[in-house]
Amino acid sequence: MPIYEYECASCGGIFEAIVDIGGAPSKCPACGSRECKKLIGAPAVHVKVDHATARIEKRVKDYLKDGKVSDAVRFADKAASMVKSDRVKRVADRLHERSGK
Repeated sequence: MPIYEYECASCGGIFEAIVDIGGAPSKCPACGSRECKKLIGAPAVHVKVDHATARIEKRVKDYLKDGKVSDAVRFADKAASMVKSDRVKRVADRLHERSGK
């Protein structure tokens, strides 16, 4: 969902709000007025999907399918140190448990 910047017509305060496309913001956090106009600017986008984790899991599975357990462990360890995701850390931990390393 996009994050837009708004200006309140009542108090003049500027605030950001995450809004459905085409939707209106809830209300001004400072004064509570609903009389707000969207400011012109580049919208920011809040992304909820983590594509890196899915790609890392796929590559680890590919290594395991090919029987390259040590390569899978090495790759998962490197990925866990670079990507701050609990899922990637759990993948690396499971590989260590199964491989005995």
